[in-house]
Amino acid sequence: MVSFRLPNVLNEVIRAQKDQFIRPVKPKNGVGAFVFPCRKLVFNYCERSGSSREMMAYLQSEAIGFAKNNPQIEVIVQPRPSRHPIIRAFYTNGEQKAKCVRRCTVDEIPEVVKSLRDHSGHRLRRWNNYVISDTPSVRGIYSPFHVSETHQITDQKPKK
Repeated sequence: MVSFRLPNVLNEVIRAQKDQFIRPVKPKNGVGAFVFPCRKLVFNYCERSGSSREMMAYLQSEAIGFAKNNPQIEVIVQPRPSRHPIIRAFYTNGEQKAKCVRRCTVDEIPEVVKSLRDHSGHRLRRWNNYVISDTPSVRGIYSPFHVSETHQITDQKPKK
């Protein structure tokens, strides 16, 4: 009895043909997925400074609850001696944003944290195009006010 075995080269060609249809996918927001833009928050404070007193009170009272409610964000608390307290946010697109909370009260710090969490990570700029699309249309945005003639859809057949 003779057994036939494919050579390794043929197996590699078949595997390469199967893999050519599988492309690596970049994480992107869409119908089935949501990638949170903020990936890490770093809380820096000084242990001896009076300006960090409010930040330390926030970290002891509300920071743990924030970390539990937002498991997708990495929360890091670091002492930063002889400096004012800051909150630094790192985003998935590589940008980072820092806010000084030197004169904020314990009630204002959660608002700063929420604004850093909800920020998209993109630099603020003026948008001249009203529609942002990967495949822009040649015709532009449809508007019923720019159509010259009106059409009516009816269920009746035209009279002869």
